[in-house]
Amino acid sequence: MPEQTTIERALRLLELLQARRSWSGGELADRLGVDGRTLRRDVERLRGLGYHIEARRGPDGGYRLSTGSDLPPLVFTPDEALAVAAALASSAANGAAGGGEVALTALAKMEQVMPPAVRRRVRALRSSVALGDTPNAVAGAYPAPMNADVLAVLALACRDAERVQLRVMSTEGADTARESSRHVEPAALVPRQTRWFLVCRELDRGWRVLRVDRITRASATGVRFKPQEVPGGDPVAFVTSQLGAPPRKHTATILVHAPIEQVQAYMGGFATDFAPTTTATGQAATYWRIADVRLEVLASGLLWVRWPFEVIDSPGLAALLRDRAAAFAFAADPR
Repeated sequence: MPEQTTIERALRLLELLQARRSWSGGELADRLGVDGRTLRRDVERLRGLGYHIEARRGPDGGYRLSTGSDLPPLVFTPDEALAVAAALASSAANGAAGGGEVALTALAKMEQVMPPAVRRRVRALRSSVALGDTPNAVAGAYPAPMNADVLAVLALACRDAERVQLRVMSTEGADTARESSRHVEPAALVPRQTRWFLVCRELDRGWRVLRVDRITRASATGVRFKPQEVPGGDPVAFVTSQLGAPPRKHTATILVHAPIEQVQAYMGGFATDFAPTTTATGQAATYWRIADVRLEVLASGLLWVRWPFEVIDSPGLAALLRDRAAAFAFAADPR
């Protein structure tokens, strides 16, 4: 059997093992179109590359990919690769846990080993993303779901200055939603907190900011346009001006029992608004001011704090922490 076919089959085996927790030997052999002996040889090839693959004998036996101390190569589908690239770009924009530069470095490394078709989509995404100078992350927030194909089309259109036709879901009332068709000239993609936004010029309505998770379909038209400067010259500032600052109902001051230099170095871009102080015992400490729309988000951000801390001025947050303390203690030691 040609070596190239063997490599392709091994990569397909790896993709299957990463897609599901456990497989029977018969299922894997059928998926790969090989016999049991060839399957065992392919498993040994992957083990030789550093993958920890467990084998179980008997009627309920099979194979599973387990975690290990090494970091062998990963296999991503095109959509998975684009999703990872989007997450890394968003992390770079948000500066989460000080990881802006690290995220961009990881994204560049990913590009080097991707197939040409996937690399083109990921590079287009990276080149079309507008990153701000200040972090805009929200502790404990998760990104809104997006269509990978839509994101890829938008990224390429931003890079190539190509008009696209969009189907956009708009909400008119509490329970009313409809789709509309729009022709736009994309300028930039901007990650902001939990969502991505498209800065574009709509042909009959001027400059707009559209939520990417509300775009259900994006089709390239093949029509190129001459790029124009976003109003104000900064896509990130334009998105902020159009959307405004998010409302934050709850605020709290946290007294962290550690010097401000240590707290800032550890928290990095994940958090801001620190102030130095001194405790009653004369020890250096840090005030950390936090705010968000939900108390649960504030509480989740406190998981990052590695030193003893106190809630100074938020009875609601303190009550929530007391309420959750028993659940956390049980999770750590169910016995």
